Amino acid sequence: MNIKSLANKIFGTENPYPKGGEVFQAMNDVEITYLTHFMAPYTGGEKAILLKGEKVLVSKPLNSKPKGYYCYPLNADEVEQRIIPNSDKKNPAYNGFSLSIDTKSLNTDFIKIELMPIEYRKGDATSPFDENTKIITHICNDIGGWGKGFVMAITKKWKEPENEYRKWYKSKIGEESNIVEYQRLTRRDEYSNEKEFKLGNVQFVKVSNGLWIANMIAQHKIRKNNDGLPPIRYPFVRECLERIRVFAQVENANVHMPRIGCGLAGGEWTKIEEIINDELIAHGIKTTVYDFE
Repeated sequence: MNIKSLANKIFGTENPYPKGGEVFQAMNDVEITYLTHFMAPYTGGEKAILLKGEKVLVSKPLNSKPKGYYCYPLNADEVEQRIIPNSDKKNPAYNGFSLSIDTKSLNTDFIKIELMPIEYRKGDATSPFDENTKIITHICNDIGGWGKGFVMAITKKWKEPENEYRKWYKSKIGEESNIVEYQRLTRRDEYSNEKEFKLGNVQFVKVSNGLWIANMIAQHKIRKNNDGLPPIRYPFVRECLERIRVFAQVENANVHMPRIGCGLAGGEWTKIEEIINDELIAHGIKTTVYDFE
C-alpha cells in the first residue's frame, strides 16, 4: 500500500489537508481542544465538546501537512458561553479563545460546507445591482480626512455619509439618529465604546430605504510611517468587517464594495480578500466587489 492509499484509508479523502479559510460542520458531537488566550505569556486550554451541526472556520496552516488546525466557531458567542470557564472569561488578561482540531477529525467527524465566493463585477460600487437591502462598505482614516479616493464618489451621490463622518470625528463619540447607527459587538465592546471615533469602529449611514453606507475606520493617518508601513491596518479591517457582518445579519443585507484598502491606504488585496472570506463569506454574507471601468 503506497502513502497516498494509506492516507486515503486513514482520512477517507484524497485531499485530507484543508488549505485554510474553509468552513466545516460537525456531523455529530465531537471532542475538541479549546485554547484560551491571554494578554500574557501563557495559554490555557482543556477538552470540550463541539455540538452536532456547529460550524468552524479553519485557519491557514503553518505547513502543507499539519497534524491539526486552529479553528474558530462561527457561533463564537454561544460556544464561548458553553465551554470557556467563567474564571478565564473574568480574568482581566483574557483575550479570547480558539479551537484545536486534529486533521483526522476534520476529515472524519466534519463535513466541508461549500461557500458562495466573493462576486467580482465591473462597474460602480455606488450603484450596486441588488434588490435586497444593501451596505456599501469603504475605508476611512482616523484623522477626519475625507477628500480623496472612493469617498469622493460617495459624496457626489450622497452628502450624508461625509457630513456624518465629519460630525463623528468632531464629537469623538457618535450619536445614533434616524439615519445613523453603530454596531456593538458583545465580546469586543464589553470595556469599550462602539460609538467612539477610533480604529475598528463603523458608522452606518442610511442614504435611502434599503441602502446604507458603512464608514469603516481602518486606516491610520494618510501616509506611510517612518518604517514604511502603509496607512492600512489589517486587524482593524477585520474588526470593522465583523461589525458589518453582524449589522448585515440584523438587516438581512448584502455587502457591496470597491477593492477596499488598496488605493490610498496602501493595502494588499490578497490580505483584504482573506479577511473578507473569513468575516463575511464564511458566515454566508453575500459580498460583491466592483472594479470601476
